Amino acid sequence: MGVCDRLDHRILLAMDDPRLKITKDDGYYTVELIKSCKHYVLPADDVKLLPIPSVSAEDLCKYFLNEISTAIRNNGFADNITNLHVRVDEGIGQGAGCNINLA
Repeated sequence: MGVCDRLDHRILLAMDDPRLKITKDDGYYTVELIKSCKHYVLPADDVKLLPIPSVSAEDLCKYFLNEISTAIRNNGFADNITNLHVRVDEGIGQGAGCNINLA
């Protein structure tokens, strides 16, 4: 299963976001926004926790790049691929791109 399939139709939460306190209990995640004292309870099946500091386009781009490059290397597809570029767009003209050299 590819990275997009694993994240599709999920609420993405950044595990390393210092602004959030995330706890799991009985099939639910409780997400507390520390400064605003708001909290949300979400079904665990609807949530995907990501090991990133935020769900910004920049951090998501790095996450996707790492996941895709790891999959390419692990599946032996990188023999003829020297560079990989990933872009995550939030809207027209707003987004982030990042590169990795696979050679």
